[in-house]
Formats: sequence, C-alpha cells, structure tokens
Amino acid sequence: MPENPDPDLCAAAAASVVESWYDNERYEREEQSQCRPTWIDLRRPDAPSTSPIFRTREEQYQWMHDEAIKNHAYSNEVFERRMQEWRAKNNWLLPPMKTEVSKDEQTRGFYIGKDDDNKDKPVVKYVTPYSTERDLKHAGMVNAMWCLAHSRADELVACKTVADFNALFEQTIRLEYPSYPSFSMQYRLKRIITPRKLLWMFSQKANLFPGKARHGTARWLVDPTNLYPTPVFDPNVYTKSMVFFNLRDCRGTDERELCTMKPVYLVGASGGRDETGICVVERLAQFGDGAKIRWLLSAQQLRKMERVVFVSDCCPFRESIDYDSDDYDDYW
Repeated sequence: MPENPDPDLCAAAAASVVESWYDNERYEREEQSQCRPTWIDLRRPDAPSTSPIFRTREEQYQWMHDEAIKNHAYSNEVFERRMQEWRAKNNWLLPPMKTEVSKDEQTRGFYIGKDDDNKDKPVVKYVTPYSTERDLKHAGMVNAMWCLAHSRADELVACKTVADFNALFEQTIRLEYPSYPSFSMQYRLKRIITPRKLLWMFSQKANLFPGKARHGTARWLVDPTNLYPTPVFDPNVYTKSMVFFNLRDCRGTDERELCTMKPVYLVGASGGRDETGICVVERLAQFGDGAKIRWLLSAQQLRKMERVVFVSDCCPFRESIDYDSDDYDDYW
C-alpha cells in the first residue's frame, strides 16, 4: 500500500466504480464514426460493480488505488488497439522502432537510452542539432514526418516541387490534427507545423533526419563547448546544422571530462558529423513553391527505415544563441 495515496488517483478510482455514461457514449461515437481515437478512461469489463466493506480507511485507499491502476492499464490497451486499427485503415502507420546500434552508427549519433515515458524500456535515440529542439517538442509533427516517410513513401518521392509537397501536406495533416485547417487551429499551429517546416526537417540542411549524408559539409575544428579556452561564437564557423555531441549520454557522466580540451566521446565523434537528410530543395528563396525537390532515397529505402527517438543537442555555446528554424530560405 502506498504511504501517501495520490488523492487524484483515488478520486479517479472512485469515479470509475460508478458507470461513466459520458465516456462510454464518447467511446461508442468514435467507434461508429471511425474517427481518430482519443484516449478514454474506461472501466474494464471484469471490474467489480460494487465496492467491498472496508475495515479501515487505508484498506479503502488501497482498493481504490489498485482499481485505478487496473482500469488505467485496460484503457491503455484498448487505446493502443484502436489506434493501430485506425492507422492501418488510413495508411498512416509509424515505422517499427530501431532496436540495435552498430559501432559505425554510434559514431553518427545513434545510441541506446532510456524511454522518457518508461524508464525500464530501452530505445534507440539519435542526436540532432540544437536548432531542432523547439520543433521536436511537437509529437504530432514528428509522427507526421515518420508516417509520410514510411506509409506515404511513394507519394512523398512523387513530389517534384514544393507546391507538390504542400498539396500532400494538406491531404495528410488532418490525420495528425483532425481540426486542421480550421481557422482557430491554423492560428494556433501556424508556428508549430507548416509544410515548409516539415520539408525543412526532411532536408540535409536541417541535419535532423537520419538519411543520406552530404560529405564535405562544415565541421567544427575547435569545440566551443569546452570551458578552456573560453569559447567564442563565430557565425562564419559554427552553423545551426552542426552536431556537437555534448549531451551527457554522448560524453559520459564524469564532470572532469566536460572541462578537458579533448573530451572522451561515448557517442559521436570529435568534429561532429556531416549533414544528413532525405532530400535537397533547390533554390527555394528564388523559386518559392516552384522550387524543385531532389529526393536522395527511393520509396523502397524510405519504407525500410526504422524509427528512432530524436534528442536535440544541448546548447553548444556558453551564451545562448537564438536559432530560429523558421529562417529556412537562408539555408536551402
């Protein structure tokens, strides 16, 4: 029995004892309309219809806590099943998770770490530039990127211009955001998810998506994250697409290593990595929506890609640099 029962959890358990007509009606509406499922707090079929007689308040709290845990697990199970069925029906499947990392992949930023939602579950993570931190916070956009590459690979590589990609975006974004493109949702999402931002994430210039590397891209020579000598930010040397592998998981946990001139890398390599991606957008600033897209991987290669958890690098500079990923035209 927990020493300090969570009052919110106990309240949820007490509510689950009484039939929730609202949740069941909502569940039935979603089943009939076959719209995108939402997580609903359900009461499992074998749940007791009445509560037993308790000798103490502690026994009651324990019973309520156990019921809440069981009902929550059942709700998760139903939601996952419904989501998988919905994804299959709409051809909006996520690729399978990557499970192994080779030595060569480790030098490029792949590593096995703990899942943020389940600390006991190991997942393969992939280090991305610090400039991608803001965009990666939005799970819907990350999921849209993976689903396009995996389930809509043929349609994706068929996009020859930015205008073609915009049209594909409008056809599919409703799957991640059902209310899009309503006016209110457009206002809320206009700086969160746009077709141009999603295309930028696919491009080599973002250095986010693990695809084909462009050799000869800028690599840092002097590590600006070292405390000695005092790092100096030089915009002519350091670009927003660079990866410094300065996460604790990349350089170890010994604080002394973080202050040395030559830190010991557990993940990555000194000098960063070449820019990677799955497309190149040619002269976007000049041609706009008419700019051509050159895809670097075939549809078959995209479908075979495995999903990873993106982890953005820490800020590589002593003083925070305001990177804005909306300034795409300057980088394509």
